[in-house]
Amino acid sequence: MPSAVRMKDSNDDGDFQDKVQQPQDMTVETMDKLLMVLMEIRDLQKTKNRSKTEYSNKPVEDNEDRKDWTLAAAILDRILLISFTIIHVGGTVIFFIIFIVHYFN
Repeated sequence: MPSAVRMKDSNDDGDFQDKVQQPQDMTVETMDKLLMVLMEIRDLQKTKNRSKTEYSNKPVEDNEDRKDWTLAAAILDRILLISFTIIHVGGTVIFFIIFIVHYFN
């Protein structure tokens, strides 16, 4: 009967734990740097939340301007669609007319 073969796992060595600096091994300077980074992250998060709140509480005029520009964009889009369709269909019809006239003459 074959015996079970156990392959060595790279996590068995515990090397990854040796590379991480444990809190009890950190110096005061390292802890201060870590604290400063955490404070910067907190400040950035506060700024982000504050700007989101200010953006959501903008006056109604901005919303009305946005609606006006959306309407203008929709109208321009429709005009360009119609003109493209007319030019495309017209060009195709003209191409076939020219082809038929030259082919049968």
